[in-house]
Amino acid sequence: MFMFLAVHATVGALLGNVVVDPAASFSLSFASHFLLDMIPHGDQYLYDQYKRGDDVNQAVVRVLVDALITAVLVFFLLSNVTFVSEAGVIAGIIGGLLPDLLVGLFEMLKPKGRGWTGRQLLKFNDLHMRNHVFLIRRFFRGDISSKFGLVVQVLVLGLVVRWLL
Repeated sequence: MFMFLAVHATVGALLGNVVVDPAASFSLSFASHFLLDMIPHGDQYLYDQYKRGDDVNQAVVRVLVDALITAVLVFFLLSNVTFVSEAGVIAGIIGGLLPDLLVGLFEMLKPKGRGWTGRQLLKFNDLHMRNHVFLIRRFFRGDISSKFGLVVQVLVLGLVVRWLL
C-alpha cells in the first residue's frame, strides 16, 4: 500500500510553511501522514501481493520511482517557492515522510519482535497498515479501483502544489 510519497512531502511542506515552527511542523506533518493514508487510494491489492511474495521486484521499482519523483518535486519546491520558514518546511517534509521510512525500515529488517527496536517497529508497522484500511473496512465493500486511487492522489497533490505556488 502506498500513497505517493510526493503527497506526504508536499502536505508536509505546506504545513511547514503555515506553522513555521519546525517542531510543530514536524509533528503535524507526521500526524497528517496517517490522515492522508486513511483516504482510500486503490492499492490494497499491491500490498497483498507484496506480502504474499508476488511482484516484490515490482514493489521495489514502484517505491524507487516514487522516491525519485518526490525528490524532484521537493527540489523544485525548495528552488522555486519562497517559504516563510525553510526550516519549518524541511521539518514538515521529514515529518510527512517519516512514517513510510519507518515502514520501509521494518520491511528491510523484518524484525520478529525481538529486542526493543524490533518490537517498536513491529507495533508501528501494524498501526500504519491498520490505518491504511481504516475507512475501507468501515465504509466501503473493498478498496477503490487503482485508477480512481491514482486520480485521487494526483488531485490532492495538484491542490497542495497549487496552494504552495
